[in-house]
Amino acid sequence: MYRLAGVATTFSPRFLAVLAEAQRISKAFSVPLHLIHADVPSIEKEARFQEAVVLLGLPAETTVHYQPGEPADAILEVQHRAGIDLLIAGALERETLHRNFTGNVARELMRRTVADLFLFVGPNEQPESFDQIYLVLPDFSNLSRWVFGRAVEFAEQVAAQTLTVIQVQTPFSEAKEKALGQDVLSPDERLQSWIAERTGLKVQFDYHLIRGNTGFTAFEFIQSSEANLLVMPSELPSNGLPVFAPMLDWIIQVIPKNLWVVRGLAKPREA
Repeated sequence: MYRLAGVATTFSPRFLAVLAEAQRISKAFSVPLHLIHADVPSIEKEARFQEAVVLLGLPAETTVHYQPGEPADAILEVQHRAGIDLLIAGALERETLHRNFTGNVARELMRRTVADLFLFVGPNEQPESFDQIYLVLPDFSNLSRWVFGRAVEFAEQVAAQTLTVIQVQTPFSEAKEKALGQDVLSPDERLQSWIAERTGLKVQFDYHLIRGNTGFTAFEFIQSSEANLLVMPSELPSNGLPVFAPMLDWIIQVIPKNLWVVRGLAKPREA
């Protein structure tokens, strides 16, 4: 699924926790993990990285990329230069009682990198299992179908109990579907047809249709859920920066759960 994963590292209190989460993800995808540090190297830093590598049981030859500059710019420079197609990072700069505000670096990565992203709201040195995975879809397009397939594969890989599919529908998107004649099957029927294409699955499926004027209702629903991981599609135009569907772009400002952003072309190959 991926060729190379990279984790953004800083010597914050969550340093080891983010590395532990990144190690878990790299193992799940059977992909090498590189470490990215937005600063110049030093003997002290190299010693701390080596200590972390030993402590977490990472390969002794794990690569550490040092790149001075603004954190987001430095991470993107390494990502491009090294050919990293999966980036992993902490999601927050600050937490409040009712909202997890997406950190500046995470926000820039969501807006600018063509790589897929794993962003952790509450990284843990002993990572929790992904028992409850939520997938948020703006529609039932080819892109959504492809991302659904990726989510199903991952859910099976990590032995998730339930994959909950949430479709966010605004009055505008509903009117657009009707104008295009895309109301032959109900959302639940479409999802069932996707599930029927896959056999031998152990994961259970659930479905919720959420209506609202902006899609922010989905944030409230997910935040109050027991989800361990939120999966969201992001369109990757052939000549531009990645974008989220308008009813999903709240994720750039607030992030309710650990997040996996899956980039995809506007018309990807069928799943």
